[in-house]
Amino acid sequence: MSSATRQEQELQQRLFADKCRRLHSHLLSTKTLLREIGDYNRTKWPVHYPLARIARAHESQANSYSNGSSGLRRSNSMLNASDATLVNSLAPTPVRRAMTAEDMTQLATGSGSSSHTAGADADISSAGRLLDPSDLSVLKLDLRLSYHADSDVMGSLEESSIARLFDERLSQCEVHIDKLIARVADKSSKILVTGDLNAGKSTLVNALIRHDILPFDQQPCTMLFCEVVDASQNDGIEEIHAVPDIHKYNRLDPLTYTVVKMSDLEDVVMENDEQYQQLKIYTKDKRSDQQSLLHNGVVDVALIDSPGLNRDSLKTTQLFARQEEIDVVVFVVNAENHFTLSGQDFLLNAGNEKAHIFIVVNRFDAIRRKDRCERMILDQIRDLSPLTYAERDDLVHFVSAHEQLAAERTGSVSSESFSRMEKCLRSFTLEQRFKSKLAPAQRYAMNVLFDVQYLAAENVASATKRIQEINALLREGMPKYETLLQERKESTRQAEAVLDDSCLEVRRHTTAHLTNTSVHLQDVAEKVMYPGLISLWSYAENVLLTMVRHLEHEVY
Repeated sequence: MSSATRQEQELQQRLFADKCRRLHSHLLSTKTLLREIGDYNRTKWPVHYPLARIARAHESQANSYSNGSSGLRRSNSMLNASDATLVNSLAPTPVRRAMTAEDMTQLATGSGSSSHTAGADADISSAGRLLDPSDLSVLKLDLRLSYHADSDVMGSLEESSIARLFDERLSQCEVHIDKLIARVADKSSKILVTGDLNAGKSTLVNALIRHDILPFDQQPCTMLFCEVVDASQNDGIEEIHAVPDIHKYNRLDPLTYTVVKMSDLEDVVMENDEQYQQLKIYTKDKRSDQQSLLHNGVVDVALIDSPGLNRDSLKTTQLFARQEEIDVVVFVVNAENHFTLSGQDFLLNAGNEKAHIFIVVNRFDAIRRKDRCERMILDQIRDLSPLTYAERDDLVHFVSAHEQLAAERTGSVSSESFSRMEKCLRSFTLEQRFKSKLAPAQRYAMNVLFDVQYLAAENVASATKRIQEINALLREGMPKYETLLQERKESTRQAEAVLDDSCLEVRRHTTAHLTNTSVHLQDVAEKVMYPGLISLWSYAENVLLTMVRHLEHEVY
């Protein structure tokens, strides 16, 4: 490796590390924002969620879908015209300009310049919708009980119930962002090889490492996740670890795994009775760093072979959840079947985060009319992942992994299509790490912020409408309120007048009574018998006590 090339790689590594730090900071800020929204939703005021509008949007889509297709149609794994319309409506929407707080307020209140209002007409319905509810991608509540806006289910859900569902969704997003933060911090790259049953995923992994290590068959054979990594991560020892609990796995602790012999690998992979969660396969690739994907001299790479979609609901759910931990998704398509419905669901779900999917159309050698097959699959990709279609020359490849393995066994020259696919995958994983590793996390965070923007605008509109209703009620009740104020004032004046008169009467009566009592005190004193001069002092005390008792009697 030349000095200039080494310096260029070091520069790229520094730039990548800087972008990782910045993205890590943005992800933490996004998580903090979601937590603040959750706290506000729980403790202060339930966040208004436009459930009815979203339901009407789903109902409108369903009506348009049903109107577009008449009668029964045959079951097919490929998209027909009406299927393409539905998938196109579910595809990720292009990036739109972020609205400012001023924009939200103006849209909610109907104020602002005429030009601004005219430009916003495309996003506002007569009901006051600020953006299309189908734009929600991450924070959309999945209520499968009913998608009818006027149904009893919609009417029975109170704001508090919706707020609890929304709070659970926020918690799920926070957990996902934690996984993204861990992915960004992880210096290695994980490549998930997935697809439908019998698409040739294990064969493709074997062809990529130039080694028949994973078992393959005409029937579905992979029953658990198999992670293939370079043996340099295991002190150069080729070994297979069967892991019961992947979260507790530590290669330095033999108690966390069971060593599997190569001769027993096929039985473990094909007949795993939920005993192991994953296989860690440490192997060697004899090629140079410039050719090998596993030991490339740049980053540690893991190839993860997965069970096929539709194997069973549990495996499919695990696969959907596992893709959250993956940097690059290599989706393997059987050229004979094209994209099945399960494959479409997986790509649409992954599209919330990953704008670019590396797609390998396998068994292309078995197709007679290759141009027609290529055209039909590309049409499907255009609807499922527009950005992948835009870079189809680098991200979509039509190969035969079986032919490549056969050529490797016989020492023949590798096929040009497979070599180009391998080169593009290496470039996408190693040289374009900004796109393959960081862009999915950035895309997810942007989708979250777009959803928050939409919900904030809806809450501004809802709050503005509620304020207007309250103001209308206040204006309606103001005359009655003013009348009550006047009546209270008059009642207060009359009560004060009555109180003043009563006080004067009490004063007059009290003064007259006390004056009369004091005048007749002499009569009371005369009732005390005079005992003589010797008892004069006692007589004076008796007179005083008698007059005091008489005054107390009259006063109280």
